[in-house]
This record gives sequence, structure tokens and C-alpha cells, in this order.
Amino acid sequence: MSAGRFDDKVRTLIVEDQGIFRAFLCDWFRGQEKFEVVGSAASAEEGLRLAQELQPNFLVVDMHLPGMDGLALVRAVRQMRPETRSLILTSLTDPLAVTRIRESGVEGYLEKDCTPEELAEAVGAAAAGRGYFSPRFRDAIRREGGKPLAVGKILSKREQQVLAHVLTGKTSREIGELIGLSARTVEFHRANLMAKLGSPSPTDLLIRAKQLGLG
Repeated sequence: MSAGRFDDKVRTLIVEDQGIFRAFLCDWFRGQEKFEVVGSAASAEEGLRLAQELQPNFLVVDMHLPGMDGLALVRAVRQMRPETRSLILTSLTDPLAVTRIRESGVEGYLEKDCTPEELAEAVGAAAAGRGYFSPRFRDAIRREGGKPLAVGKILSKREQQVLAHVLTGKTSREIGELIGLSARTVEFHRANLMAKLGSPSPTDLLIRAKQLGLG
């Protein structure tokens, strides 16, 4: 698919965990002559499986999904199909979300409370490779500016403590002995860290933390 024009219908995969909103998006896209909905999924894991099977060239993805989140899905799909373009359609929540979206290389971002006209503009631009980011997102980027990530706004003190030891390669049992927690509780904090940093695996958690300047 070349930038700025559509030679064929845009093969679109929708990944959204809210059933009513997913159904709305499927119906809306089916009414757009330039787009073909090839599938829909309620989770990133299901979306990844469908992306492998159906080979869409455009993803419309909620950022906040059960298990692996939307940006992790986009990264995984692009490893298979680098030409795949994507629009994040979700709710902007915190500085970490702004940072991760900005660094992800997605073609667009839009809030769920947008108008149909805004949705049409965003999907057209993102699918064609021109890029579209909502006014609220651009305002958030300006507010954040070049400031380093405010870790205290993202991670609890205990999560920061656990992450510091994770980055040194310690096991959950070793971390628990150092900070007075059970290994099971440390595993709980590890899971929270992975969710907040959008990491699908312990190895990816280390990579993401270093990319964001957390270790």
C-alpha cells in the first residue's frame, strides 16, 4: 500500500476488548468503501494469531487490553510484517502512555470519544501513512516536552524497589529476601511492572525499562 493512495481495499484488523465498541467499529468500517474488515479480536493474543493468519495491512487497536497490551501487539505484528500500519484508538491515561505511544512509531492515535468525522480523518491518514495524532495527544506531548519520565507517577515505591533488583538479574526469591517480601508477592509486583511497561515477557521488561531510562 503506497502512502497517500489506496490501490486496493485496506485489509483491517480490529483489536478491542469491549464487545459493544468492537461491534460498532466493525460496522463502521464495513460502511467505508476503502476498508475491508478481515477480522476482529478481543485480546492482543487473539489479534496476533489473526494477524498471522489474515495478514492485514492496517491495525486498529485499543492500547489497554487484557494480557499483552496494544503497543506490544503492534510491535509483534511489525516483526512479521514491517509494512503494517496502525492506529491506536483508546483513552489517554498517563505520562507513560504518552511516552510509549510517541516512541512506538504507530501511524496514529485517537481517543474513543471522537466524532465519526474525526475517526474517518484519522483512519484515512494513518492507513495511508500520513499520520494522525489527536489535538489532545499533541497537547500532552507539548506538556511533557523533553522532561524525563516521571517514574513516581507511574510506578509505586515498592514497584520501583523491585524493578531496581530485577535489573540486576536477581530472582524473585532473592529479591524477597532482600526487601522482606515473599517470592509470591515479588512475582505479583513483577506482573504489575510488566503490565505498566507493556512488556509481554520478563526479558522484554528489562529492555523496556532501559529504553525508558528506568534502569
